Amino acid sequence: MALPIPSGRRTGAALALATATVLIGSAPAGADPATPPLPRGSLVFVNDVLGPQDPRFWNPDLPGTRVLTPLEPGVSVLCTSGFEPTPGCSTLDMRDWTSPQRSLVFVDVPVIGRPPLRVWMDILPRL
Repeated sequence: MALPIPSGRRTGAALALATATVLIGSAPAGADPATPPLPRGSLVFVNDVLGPQDPRFWNPDLPGTRVLTPLEPGVSVLCTSGFEPTPGCSTLDMRDWTSPQRSLVFVDVPVIGRPPLRVWMDILPRL
């Protein structure tokens, strides 16, 4: 007994489905998912901190987060992400998890012919 031949529509639909499956396919098993961007306004650790003892602190051509307040070893600087210029930074003592995060205030130092340099400092008394 011979097998029935499906109609042209069913054959076309089956071929279209098979073609779409082959073209779209699935992601390779070893592919890592794309890293999502940081949400705007989240705090990120800053690695380019410049202090006044660093000669690069005074050069407006060099990028970096300029912090006027001396930082002790183990103290990290965190800044909000996704904004230019950065609207907020703070310090966090990584040695003592009970210490609060200390907000820094900024002063924009005028520079001729370019945007001002934002300099951060801690003005609260330490207890």
